[in-house]
Amino acid sequence: MGPRETLDYFHQHSVVPTDSETRKRNEDIDAFVRFLHIDFGRKPHTVAKVVKSGSLGKGTAVRGSPDIDLVVFLNGITSIENLVDKRKELLETLEETVSSYGPWRGRIKLEKRTPFFLCYTLDGQEVDILPACDVLAREGSPSNVYRKMASYPKGKEKGAQQYSVSLAPLQIEFVKPVAEDVKRVIRLVKLWKQEKGLKIPSYTVELITIHASRGMSPVTTNALFKEVMLLLQDCRSLRIAFNTHNYNSSDYARLLSPPYVLDPANPYMNTIYGVDEAAVSREAANTLRCL
Repeated sequence: MGPRETLDYFHQHSVVPTDSETRKRNEDIDAFVRFLHIDFGRKPHTVAKVVKSGSLGKGTAVRGSPDIDLVVFLNGITSIENLVDKRKELLETLEETVSSYGPWRGRIKLEKRTPFFLCYTLDGQEVDILPACDVLAREGSPSNVYRKMASYPKGKEKGAQQYSVSLAPLQIEFVKPVAEDVKRVIRLVKLWKQEKGLKIPSYTVELITIHASRGMSPVTTNALFKEVMLLLQDCRSLRIAFNTHNYNSSDYARLLSPPYVLDPANPYMNTIYGVDEAAVSREAANTLRCL
């Protein structure tokens, strides 16, 4: 920021993606998704749908560095257990598909393979590709899915991890409709944590900012940004959960010790787990002194 710039001016001119950037990235991804449907048409498991998640799908991307998650729901995968058994094979097939996609040749690089997804950089921007099972369609409702998670053979924490990707549509449903004045601060906080080198998941930033905006009227960029920093300064004490039509948060939050930022799509997923609380608190306190 320049010395006379406001947060709003800085956001508009340096942080929010330009229309041309968003259009180009969406065209790029949409073309690949069409190719994915065609290529998998010759494979044992065809593509049912691809959900654009991450900041691109939720409308919270930072200029020049959107995180793009492509959640690939596959036909013939009948349960999470079936997905777990087939995931290694599915990831290998997805990797072959990406490497054969001509328009991305020379532009995309595989950065890492995990047991759950493939992580690429496309023109220097992160793209994760994740196979999934449409558990919401199969189980009929989120509450039925949560019952399955609670009885997962290896424990509900493992269940939460295995089911998480397949619940991406509920995460998008929660974040995407949020007002632009809140998304403006989400982008600023995402940029802040990038520049500070803090390993806070982008989704956690979205949830903390949405929580901070509740009850604030009107929402102003300066006030909401400061409120988020105040929450992060006391990171160890965070108790954030949301009552949605998916589940009653008090049924799950009462069993937890802080800090927690519960996923509104997944009552067994604490999105702030494993974050370096001391580093986050220290950087937030330093920032507050500058405001």
